[in-house]
Amino acid sequence: MVLMPLLSIVVPTLDRPDTLRHALATMACQPTNADCEFIVQNNGGNPDIAAMVEGLKDARFKHFASDRVLTMTDNWEAALGHASGEYVTLIGDDDGLMPYACTTANDVLAGGKIDLLSWRACSYHWPTYYHPAFRNRLLAEIDLAASVKRVSSRRALARIFAFQAHYSHLPMIYNSFVRRGIIDRMRATCGRYFIGLSPDVASGIANAALTDSFVRLSRPLGMSGISSYSTGHAMFFETTDLLETPRGARDFGAIDGEKQLPDLNALELFIARDMLVLKRLLLADDDHVQLDYRALAQALATGINDRPPLYDRTVQTIGELARTRGFDVADIIIPARLADRPPPARPGVRAVGPNSAIYELDGSALGLSSIADAVRAIAQFVPDQPPFDPDTLEVSASVPLLGGDELSFARDGAGVAALTEGWSEPEEWGTWSVARNCVLRFEVRPVPSRPLELVLACRAFVSEKNPQLRVACRVGSGALQQLEFSTDAFAGQRKLMVDPAAIAADGTLTISLALSDPHSPADLALGRDVRPLGIGLERAWLGRGGRAQQHR
Repeated sequence: MVLMPLLSIVVPTLDRPDTLRHALATMACQPTNADCEFIVQNNGGNPDIAAMVEGLKDARFKHFASDRVLTMTDNWEAALGHASGEYVTLIGDDDGLMPYACTTANDVLAGGKIDLLSWRACSYHWPTYYHPAFRNRLLAEIDLAASVKRVSSRRALARIFAFQAHYSHLPMIYNSFVRRGIIDRMRATCGRYFIGLSPDVASGIANAALTDSFVRLSRPLGMSGISSYSTGHAMFFETTDLLETPRGARDFGAIDGEKQLPDLNALELFIARDMLVLKRLLLADDDHVQLDYRALAQALATGINDRPPLYDRTVQTIGELARTRGFDVADIIIPARLADRPPPARPGVRAVGPNSAIYELDGSALGLSSIADAVRAIAQFVPDQPPFDPDTLEVSASVPLLGGDELSFARDGAGVAALTEGWSEPEEWGTWSVARNCVLRFEVRPVPSRPLELVLACRAFVSEKNPQLRVACRVGSGALQQLEFSTDAFAGQRKLMVDPAAIAADGTLTISLALSDPHSPADLALGRDVRPLGIGLERAWLGRGGRAQQHR
């Protein structure tokens, strides 16, 4: 009887031995007592790659080859078909594993209580990356507390479909160990596991759609490498017409149109296309997970300067979305045109919470030249993962309860679940709005018998170049209430009146905010941040009744 390994790490590759050898080096250094196998899928059968795997003299590595070059999704599917482990993850041929990855996954998954184990990967731009400003850059968020939490799959999907969270927060097979049962259910439903134009992102949507929740480690088990071979970056940043080249035809094959979306070669639209496909296949009856077309348009606008040659076409696409999906194009904040892609932040280390820091490092100064070097450099800063019991991890409430206790909008705060529309990802202090129109949704229980004050501890992005911000707020279906911010009064408490009649019968309280004129720091030459920042929420709570006082 052949015993199957607990873990399968799968590497699809295509004629890239120069980066692959470093990816394999990060796998070969995994402890020999880890219960794992390494699958190398050699697309087209490059003999140098076959020899490289053979030269490792490591029985954990298994080499497979196709006799012709397959499309990306077909090659990934073939690679997955050779994996025999109970849990599977996939890395690219320019990615790497952290040296403790398999040991940590073994310890966490050996009990069989987790279906989906995810993490936020570090990233490394190889020296071969097309844009000089990003070359040899290492980015990692390190949680010194090595925290772990259970995440609601439906809530994560709702935020992704509303473009309120980056797709890297999805439990993709690129940043997760996926139990075989999930893969089998996807194949039973769709005929294959990998689908769509962005198969990594699509895998995250599918994994979440097929589970109630997943476990996320703050401890990164892998590092995403971004090189000259990275298909997504070549398509969406380096060029404007990759699909029309031989490489595009090789990697993607024939592409069917999506009548609900404009025809523009943009990452946000590729992801939206896969969202619509998987919505039909796996989430047709889930009303809480819906593609937000206005948020999609704002996401296109916010990233418009990532590809300056397509600026005008992107503006036209935003207008087309507005016309076909029934929203006002004036609601979309479009940054001024820049000559080049905005550069990354300056190298350094900055705190992003009481136990977390972001390391953005210059690899050239550290002598790095490959993903294996980057993995070794950052691993020394990552703490051990303390043991935990998956059965004790609870998913937080889907709609936060608003009462006398403060709700925080900081990262991992209870108030984050109220951020329904128009908000950025939470930070260490709170959350910025990034749209003209924003929505908050709370639960109030029991419904009060008299009016109460909703107190917001907040701030606004104002400066000499944009000295005022006005926010028109509607609590339920009540009359408009105004909040104002200025350079003299840009932070503090603001209050809104909550009439009991504004609270729905089920206790839901919806608050809509319309912002006068948000701007990005980049637009005003005040920084590199390209998000159109407006109001920043820190905390909220219900105070005493009476007339709401507005700070002016």
